[in-house]
Amino acid sequence: MPGWFKEQNLWPATGLNAQCKGFKCKLNRTDCCCWQLFFFQLDYTSQKSHLEENITSCSHICNFYPNQHTCDMDVMERNVLSCLDDVPLLRIQRYANQSTHFISVYVQGLTGGKAAWANHQYHRHHTLPPSMILEVKEALRKA
Repeated sequence: MPGWFKEQNLWPATGLNAQCKGFKCKLNRTDCCCWQLFFFQLDYTSQKSHLEENITSCSHICNFYPNQHTCDMDVMERNVLSCLDDVPLLRIQRYANQSTHFISVYVQGLTGGKAAWANHQYHRHHTLPPSMILEVKEALRKA
């Protein structure tokens, strides 16, 4: 580790421990050990987590909220509403439409992959009539 810090001109003349005893660093200190010095570097703090990168690469919005240990519904409600404000209305409407299609298919007896296949085949219809469900079941039996 000292090599990287020396390259960046961050290594103090007195040297540093690799870590503080028991990982208990002193409050408001960024130079007490190598871990703290490394942790507060701009390129490290600005890096997104692997999970966040995967979520945003799929064009989804990634918001992390602290755990709510108390049942403070006002705070949770504000968090949900602020998060929903970030989602375009068209995306919400399309998701609701797709959900109703799946619910319709599930009610008529298809499950899992069959439901997904039926929705893909008949995605332009508002609902799948029972006759189409029978056709889908027959097609899947033959396949």
